[in-house]
Amino acid sequence: MKRIIKFITILSCLVLLAGCGGNGTKRAQTDGKNFTFWAVMDGNTQKTLKNYNDMMLYQEMEKRTGVHIDFIHPIEGSTGNEAFIAMLSSDKMPDMIEYTWTNYSGGPQQAIDDEVIIALNDYMQEHAPSYYDYMEGEKGKEAGYGYKLQATTDDGRYYGFNVLNIGETKGFAGLYTRADLLKKWSMEVPETIDEWEAVFAKAKSEGFSKPFTATCDVISFKSSDAHSFNTAFNVGKSMYLDADKVVFGPFQKGYKEYVAQMAEWFKKGYIDAGFVTNDAAKIESNMTNGTSMTTWGYVGSGIGKILPAAQVKDPSYDLVACTYPVDKKGEVAQFQVAYQDATALAIGISTTCGNYEKAIEWCDYIYSDEGAVLQLFGIEGDTFTIENIDGKERYIYTDKIIDYEVNGFNSLTESMYHYLLPCNHPGYNQHSDYLYNYYQLPQQKEAIITWNVAAENAIKHRLPTLSYTEDESAEITDIKEIAEPSLEVALCDIILGKKSIDTFDAAIAQAKADGYDRWIEIVQDAYDRYVSKK
Repeated sequence: MKRIIKFITILSCLVLLAGCGGNGTKRAQTDGKNFTFWAVMDGNTQKTLKNYNDMMLYQEMEKRTGVHIDFIHPIEGSTGNEAFIAMLSSDKMPDMIEYTWTNYSGGPQQAIDDEVIIALNDYMQEHAPSYYDYMEGEKGKEAGYGYKLQATTDDGRYYGFNVLNIGETKGFAGLYTRADLLKKWSMEVPETIDEWEAVFAKAKSEGFSKPFTATCDVISFKSSDAHSFNTAFNVGKSMYLDADKVVFGPFQKGYKEYVAQMAEWFKKGYIDAGFVTNDAAKIESNMTNGTSMTTWGYVGSGIGKILPAAQVKDPSYDLVACTYPVDKKGEVAQFQVAYQDATALAIGISTTCGNYEKAIEWCDYIYSDEGAVLQLFGIEGDTFTIENIDGKERYIYTDKIIDYEVNGFNSLTESMYHYLLPCNHPGYNQHSDYLYNYYQLPQQKEAIITWNVAAENAIKHRLPTLSYTEDESAEITDIKEIAEPSLEVALCDIILGKKSIDTFDAAIAQAKADGYDRWIEIVQDAYDRYVSKK
């Protein structure tokens, strides 16, 4: 029934879209000086601005390009997908749409076929030369055409202007622990399960009620990115690649041992019993109030937030990033969180747009050298300067951004996103100078190095951004609704001590019967189509 309702909802939206000028309806040509742009506002920007029209980035872009953009944002609190469907059914379609197009029923290829957005292929070389260079030109060639593969549909059509991860830094999260306590206890930063066992045992004896605190996705299989102690058993999470074969973590050798280890640690009181319901606020509280000493998190919102907060009470408090756990000391893990070359969040050009060429040229500006600097750093002399640091020229944010408290902001992130969109938005991502500025603490700069040790290995196993047909998407949804919660409960019950590890094999058999084997087949088919584009 849910599948039928979903189909009717999408179909209704597309019918409405056809009635308001999409799906082949003749569009009115314009001079290309004014466009409408639909986008979900960045959550950090929403804290200080009501509309992207008020942002310095877009105001300056208008001066430089001569193009005015009227931004349309969903009401606060709307999810991206709900708001997107509402937008499709509106009376007037915007000229440009920023969306994660793999979430469209049938993926970006279906969005083009449904004439919601256009394919860019016939326009890119002439009207988007900077973006084209990363796709088909010299920069694309140097990168092994990874951007092209991940920014095109299965039949090779470009569906929008994607987020391109250009930096050498691919990893940005992992395990971190109390460096001050390790030093006090004369212990090294742990690498193996045995070393972690020793650290947690010592922490427990020193009064830490739950030495390791985490959210469910860190311990469960559902997140394909939040690798933690599973890496010590040479097994990934969720679905990943073993050579060119798609596999599922819990079905692989080593995952049972990983679950057994988590169950043993839980029994000993090393793991926070609240991991099933924990959120970021709870993790921060546990790490700063003496309850926990180790967690999993990000360079910015993890170390960058918890360390300063804790040092207000205890100046000696210190954190250190840990390499992804391994079986034997000195080994390098095969898995970790790592950025894709291109993500599916992209600016699509609506079929109803009155001037494709000018809209594409405006989008391409942020991929030019000048436009990229504007999006990432702003205006020279105002929000950034160019300085020589250790023999290297770097773009450095001015006090207008860095002194966020003096300027009335609650965090460096909030300050940055008031003026700019320097990360995880269409354009260039992970610029080395952005990271140099954003990660102010030496512990953060060290974490970036530590959490990239296994990046090259991880990339070999990481599934790329894949496109699914409408039927495949619907089938995955049906399987996921039944199979995923059932397996997660079964494995969590083992870790929580509610069930024995002897029930693991039965849980896996049930997951396969619930459709996981078919799910893997669908992902394999999508990956094979992806590979065929090479």
